[in-house]
This record gives sequence, C-alpha cells and structure tokens, in this order.
Amino acid sequence: MTSLTFYGGVNEIGGNKILLKDGNTSIFLDFGKNFGRERQFYDEPYLSPREEKHLIYLGILPQIEGLYKKDNDIEPSIDAIVLSHFHADHWDYIRYVKDSVPVFCGETAKTMIISRELAGGGQSADYMVANLTSRQGEHVFKEFHTFRTGDILNIGSLRLEPIHVDHSVPGAYGFIIYTSNGVVVYTGDFRLHGPRADMSLEFIDRAKQVHPDVLITEATNIVDAKMLTEGEVGDKVSQVVSTTGRLALAGFYLNDMDRLMTFWQAAKANRRQLAISAKQAWLVHNLRDDRHLNLFKLEDPGLLIFQREKKRLYEWEKILTNHYPDKVVDSYYVNAHQDELLLAASFFDMNEMVEVQPEPGSIYILSQSEPFSEQMEIDFNKLINWLEICGLPLYHVHASGHVNPDQLKWAISEINPGKVYVVHTERPKLLEAYIRDLGIKVVCPEDGVEYAV
Repeated sequence: MTSLTFYGGVNEIGGNKILLKDGNTSIFLDFGKNFGRERQFYDEPYLSPREEKHLIYLGILPQIEGLYKKDNDIEPSIDAIVLSHFHADHWDYIRYVKDSVPVFCGETAKTMIISRELAGGGQSADYMVANLTSRQGEHVFKEFHTFRTGDILNIGSLRLEPIHVDHSVPGAYGFIIYTSNGVVVYTGDFRLHGPRADMSLEFIDRAKQVHPDVLITEATNIVDAKMLTEGEVGDKVSQVVSTTGRLALAGFYLNDMDRLMTFWQAAKANRRQLAISAKQAWLVHNLRDDRHLNLFKLEDPGLLIFQREKKRLYEWEKILTNHYPDKVVDSYYVNAHQDELLLAASFFDMNEMVEVQPEPGSIYILSQSEPFSEQMEIDFNKLINWLEICGLPLYHVHASGHVNPDQLKWAISEINPGKVYVVHTERPKLLEAYIRDLGIKVVCPEDGVEYAV
C-alpha cells in the first residue's frame, strides 16, 4: 500500500509535515514548525516548549514511535526527511528528530539552515541542528544529503526527482516521486511572478510529462493575492527611495534574497550605500561560494554591515567582524550619514532608532507579507507605533513568494493529476470551488488521516 498522511499544513499556512508510506519505506516531505498552533499554547520567551513531548502531547508533533530524540531505545520507523526549502515552517522541527534520520535538502537550503543555527536558533543544546563555539568551532549534528535539479534520490522503494522552483527564498524545490502505486508530485512553495519563473515552469512541464496520480499543492494566496511582480516591486522601491533626501529605511524578511537584491539595486540607483543587519550579512557571507546565486559580495564599496549596540558579540559576529572590519557601522554612524544610506531595519531593530534619530523627511519601506495572524498583527501595530514616534511614513511594497490563484489554476490544469491535495492554506475549500470546472478531484485533507494513493 502507498499512502499519504498530513500532520501539518492542513487548514493553516505552513507547518507542512507529509508522511509518505510506500510498502516498508516511509519518508516525510518537509517537517516544519507550526507557528500558529504553538501560539495557541505558548507565549515566548515566557513559556516555550522545552522538549518534544510537550508538542506531542498538544498534537503539534505527530506521535510516531522512535522518531524523536528522547525515544532512546527505539529505532525510528522513518527512513528520511526530504525538505523543499529553507523556510522554518518547512524544516524547523527536524531539531526534535533523532540525528540518525537522514535529511535530504538542496545545497543552498543546507547552507542557510546551518547559517541560521550558528547565529543562534534560541534552542537548548539538546535540540541544536548545528553549533559554533570558540573552542570546537563549527559542528553539524544532522546527517544532511544535498541535491540539485537533475539529481535522483533513491530512498528505499521510492525514487524522487527534485526540480527547482521560484520562491521568496533561494534553493526551493518541488518533487516528482515515483512510488509502487503511482506518481506523486509535491510543489512545495512556488510562484510564477518572480524573477526565476522559468524554474517553476520547468517543474510544471516535467510534472505534466509524468501524468501524476496525485498532486500535493500549496494554495497560500487563494485569499488576499497581490498582483505585483518582483520587477514592479523593484521599480516602486527605487522610486520611493528617490522621494527623500534623508534616511531611507527598509523592513523585509531576513532570508528573502530577492528582496535583499531589490534594496541593493535601489540603493545603487539612488547613489546610496545599503546597510544590512549583521544576521543578513552572516547569511550572505555563508552563501558567498554558491555559484548559482547572483548575490553581491560583502566587500563591495556600496555595502555596510549595521551592528546593533550590544555588550558582547557572539562567535559568528566575531567571525563577521574579523572578515569585514571596515564594513561594520553602528547607529551613531547612521545618524551622521542619513542622506547617504538605505538602512535595513526590522521591528526588532527599533531600539536603535533612539541613537539613529531619523531626520524629518525620512521614510520607511515595508516589503513583506501583510500580517495574517493575531501575533503578526500585534507586532505590526508595534512597528507602526515606533514609526509614529520617529516620524516615518510607511510605504508597503511587496510581491508574494506564493503563486496567485489564476496561475495556480493554470498549473493544476497543465499538470492534470488524478487528484489534488490542498495544503498550506487556511481556505482549501475555496480552491476546491474555484477549480471545480477542471473536473479534477480535490481533497481537503484532515490532520492525521491516512489517504491511499
């Protein structure tokens, strides 16, 4: 028997954990963190899950014997975890899984996961994926196996073909999976309006060729889709920066390399230097040898590294400072060079505004998704409060990392699977109704229910 069981991404955005069983072979497609479900029970940093048993008890982690680190005497029944991309809602819970379970992911995703962990994931030592200390240096605890488009993964009775897709983080993949009872296609997260739409089109074309029995697809943007392309975002951001002769500030997700390049190009177009956060610089530093990415070099004269005021530097910050000693600037430097800079500053950098003191006429550009949860709404309102105090008007300019409804419908029609399973959306039934004229069976899966392929 071949079956699918969905333990996350069901009626929610993210948290994908899809168990694929094929005879004696079992793998997870993604093993992501459920941010929304955790927020129902926890309030970090005051109350956080300390061990996997807490998340299992709450039904957030699947109760699978032998899978987790505390099941010392039981061998895991899972042969591997296959990750589609770097976003935490697709990989972060691997930290609770035994280190003996192999993790398959793209080369870029591995680099970004380890970079994040070395910069401090906020986890206890028992659940670190990687660690960096002054004595032992860098240590990776997981058994990673990396791939790129064109590779074939043989895991037990399963054969997987990873194919790159365009998303708001580099190194994203969809998969064509050959099982004993048919072909399963999993999109991961993808879009068709980004700078590498050609990669997503390549994935769709390949999926079409294999005539899949099952398609598992995201449908994040079935509600509140935005029509801007990445090119249009770049033009608008550059235009907004040109409206001020004072400080321009930018808020965007740390790992969104496309958006980082957007602001890099806007800074150059407006003859400014781009000052990015230390964590963004650390990520760029670790990706510097990835020949498939078109990233700037930290040595570029148009680039600075903005370091928050703090009493002690972590090991990764020391490495960064030693590599680029002439690049690191603080809030006092920003204060003195406001008309020369485009400063990357998120909500978590707002304390630095006390020393930065943005001059009247300065602006703030937010380029990330609008809040879709209560906690995100609270954080957004706090950001607005800071901007009001600082006299910074807010411009919201963003293109989503997820496919728009019309393009998703076209992709499903092109692939033409036997049935579609809808994940990574709060409104799967909306997609079911939207594409009913295609004549393709749509399944809105229930959490923990096993479905035969």
